[in-house]
Amino acid sequence: MPKAIGIYRELKLAGKPGSDQRILDLTAQELTKLGFETSNVFSEQFDFSQPVDLVFTMARGKEINDALFDKQNQGWFVINAPKAIRFSFDRKTTYLKMMELGANIPQTEFKKIEEVDFASFNGPKILKPANRHEFWFKVTTQEEFDKAMAEYKTQGIDEILVQEFIIGESIKYYAIDGEVILAPAAREKFQAQVSEINRQVMLTKTATGLKIFGGDFIISETGVPYCVDANDWPSMGSLEGFTQEEAAAKIAKLIEQEYNNFKK
Repeated sequence: MPKAIGIYRELKLAGKPGSDQRILDLTAQELTKLGFETSNVFSEQFDFSQPVDLVFTMARGKEINDALFDKQNQGWFVINAPKAIRFSFDRKTTYLKMMELGANIPQTEFKKIEEVDFASFNGPKILKPANRHEFWFKVTTQEEFDKAMAEYKTQGIDEILVQEFIIGESIKYYAIDGEVILAPAAREKFQAQVSEINRQVMLTKTATGLKIFGGDFIISETGVPYCVDANDWPSMGSLEGFTQEEAAAKIAKLIEQEYNNFKK
């Protein structure tokens, strides 16, 4: 019986700690049904000396992913791959690669904190750290700008993305390898945009190397889909009409398939 260990996302790096842990637990349950011996741990509990056949991980910390990267090079099977997690966690490199491949990203500038001036903004902007997922702000006033800058300085963030604010409707997506999952209502409402959304999601997969991921699109008032976010292994609990249980079953099937291919 292959031994599979899941690694929870660090609480300080989790947008939805309870939901994040639940999707990993549900995935472990589904893997058990498929014949794996499973257990889930936090990264600080992971014992690298124990025998393990595969690791399925939501962890984002540098130390655990560096260690998993080394183990992967020594022959371990790890999903999502630590290289992909590290890459996707860096917004700047992710956006640059996605734009290079042809994804439709809102107009974006990469600036050092000291180079950013609210007076130069020609309308609302979205500010995001260049090297992490948290601490993004919509800025429309000097007060909001000052608050964002103060937070970035407190967090030691020295480079940010200044992104055009797109007026439109937000759509969340999940991706499990080649399958793009949208809420049924969103898929019905934006039928004309579905094929383009699918194309851009696959560009995200190519850019990052992630197998399990998700993110957000904004459908502009003129009907143009803009990819505005991509995250490794989301909680899979925010789409009406698609449950975490369904997601876990699909993820476990993917892990089984990838593991079997790896063992060939």
